[in-house]
Amino acid sequence: MVYRAIGVGGGVVLWYLIAFTFPENLLPYPQQVISAAVDLFRTDRVLFHVGATLRRTVLAFGGSFLIGGAVGVLMGTSSIGRRFLIPHVLIWFSVPAVAAAAMTTLMFGYGELAILASTVVITFPYIAVNVWKGVESIDSELVEMSSSYGVSTKRTLLRVIVRDTAPSLFSASRFGLAISWKIVTVAEMFAADNGVGQKIIGTYELFRFEQTWAWAFIFMFIILLLEYCLFKPLERRVFDYRQDADFTQLGGGR
Repeated sequence: MVYRAIGVGGGVVLWYLIAFTFPENLLPYPQQVISAAVDLFRTDRVLFHVGATLRRTVLAFGGSFLIGGAVGVLMGTSSIGRRFLIPHVLIWFSVPAVAAAAMTTLMFGYGELAILASTVVITFPYIAVNVWKGVESIDSELVEMSSSYGVSTKRTLLRVIVRDTAPSLFSASRFGLAISWKIVTVAEMFAADNGVGQKIIGTYELFRFEQTWAWAFIFMFIILLLEYCLFKPLERRVFDYRQDADFTQLGGGR
């Protein structure tokens, strides 16, 4: 906790130093951004726009996880699938987010589908790679032993496969969610008339830089809440068995 506080404090100090070197109002100081964020809640429909972006983020993340998870499992279980899919994953890794947003807007027009499509095609490779490595790390001997002792498929899936791949699944979820909201906000600049991305580009074009940073700050704060109020508690619950294990009984420990 102490080191985390030091890290946050160092980030704030660095923010002040960088803002000091920029022209006035181009990069506002932290207190100016917070004040602008509070003002936005009074004058703009913050919850409406944040809700629209969150909805798109969750939908796009869900689609990315389904596609990336399937691709990752296939790459981890089949050498033919791995050789076939690696070039596709690498290609989408290299596509810039702005290019994907522009391309899907041209393909699907102005609206939700363009936003979701651009987010999915950029996000799924990150999830696929994490799931792929997680599947590769499964202890095949445990799976074979479970089969030999007649353990049900459901129990093997929950107790062996999911447990072995859980760290990779959490990494994939974190990467996927973080990347999804970034791509959604970029795509909203091209293909939406609401949402955080549209408000960011709108305030930027009007040279209201404090509001631009305020919108970004609000959404980043919400993402941090999701991390510490959702992912962290869930992670502790899933990996609680590791803390309960008595490792002193292994290797003749005293």
